[in-house]
Amino acid sequence: MAGITTSDSAGNPLHVGSYVVYAPTGTKGKVTEFLSDEHGAWALVDKTDLFYKTDVLTAIDEEKKDERGEKSFTREEINEVLEKQREAAPDQMDDTSLESGG
Repeated sequence: MAGITTSDSAGNPLHVGSYVVYAPTGTKGKVTEFLSDEHGAWALVDKTDLFYKTDVLTAIDEEKKDERGEKSFTREEINEVLEKQREAAPDQMDDTSLESGG
């Protein structure tokens, strides 16, 4: 798509090498190629090797590595979470809404 300017969903310019995110799935990657047809402009994202319409992509600063890395918690933090779960759980199981056949 040489010589044609394209932009993301927010109107930010996109170019080969731009980092983008496809919000519905959270897919992030780098634009490696552009394609244009009667339906609009498309960007090839390296992570999925799929073309996305440029108007559904959002440019991001740079792809961050997996943000779900390990976290460390203190015993107090773990005990606090466990205590909240115990408080939220029912004290005794109840079968008042139990239905049986027959």
